[in-house]
Amino acid sequence: MNCPKEDTVSFILHQELNKIILMLFKSYYEKAELELPNDMELREFAIQPFGKDTYVRHLSFSSPLELRNFILENLPLHLFYSTAKYQIPSAKEMDEKGWMGADLQFDIDADELCEIRKINFCPVCGSEVDGEKCPKDNVETVEFAEITSGCINKALENALIIKDILKDDFGLNPELYFSGNRGFHVYVRCSGDCALLDSEDRKEIVNYIKGIGVPKYSSALPTDPGWAGRKAKGIQGVILDEEVTIDIKRLFRIPNSIHGKSGLLVRKIENDFEFSTSLSPFSGYVTFLPYISGKFQILGENIEFSRGIPIKLDASIGVYAHLKGLGEVKLYVR
Repeated sequence: MNCPKEDTVSFILHQELNKIILMLFKSYYEKAELELPNDMELREFAIQPFGKDTYVRHLSFSSPLELRNFILENLPLHLFYSTAKYQIPSAKEMDEKGWMGADLQFDIDADELCEIRKINFCPVCGSEVDGEKCPKDNVETVEFAEITSGCINKALENALIIKDILKDDFGLNPELYFSGNRGFHVYVRCSGDCALLDSEDRKEIVNYIKGIGVPKYSSALPTDPGWAGRKAKGIQGVILDEEVTIDIKRLFRIPNSIHGKSGLLVRKIENDFEFSTSLSPFSGYVTFLPYISGKFQILGENIEFSRGIPIKLDASIGVYAHLKGLGEVKLYVR
């Protein structure tokens, strides 16, 4: 989890502490049905609160109600629980927690698979800048990475391949989640030997999924099982963030929580998936004040901003653009 540069922290916190954004997040969490593990009392929980650039870790809760009460008192920009199960999840030192095993998590980011349009602009004057500092205002620039529907779909294809490999080749029962921002998580709830896999074991699984050391299978058919059939279909391997998988004490973003960098939900994918406004929990409209002029693709919609000129947007798009630093939500109408 990368921390923002020191010079940009005040701008980022200003974006987060917008009263409308706070109200929308709190209203959602008052009724949200978070997807929590049955053994939640064994999990470490963590949040990044609004207005903070650090995480609060080593939290422990025995019931969904206890967690909800905490969330409403300490509104989270980001919300996690541990893939690992612990004897004492609230212990401040990792060595004192008493590791009891961990689930398997795989992470796929769209920006690792596609050429992403990235724009650096000054949050003060709105000028597009080459580099990390505005020469006019002497402040750090803000980077906006435009994630298109096509790129997200490419990441989804990779995630589905991982899911199939885990199911067909390992006999596991993986679940697929949209990360809430620009990628996907494939998650396996482990018990027994699966939970006790160490980092080296998990690295071997990663290598297998990436196709490392897999034979060419030159005469294979697409209907053949395992990697033979995949090779025949033109699948050579999958690009994923292996550090996420081999870490046996990793945090997992809670399903049905809001991703604080997008305003979108972390959502389980059981049927068709579309990168659109349907991923947002927010309805209604906002008045949005852009910090920059330009044309952007946001949640599959083509949007044009003129710096300093208010524009009416669907709340889902306005909140997304706000949290990406493209401007500020000034008014909300249900």
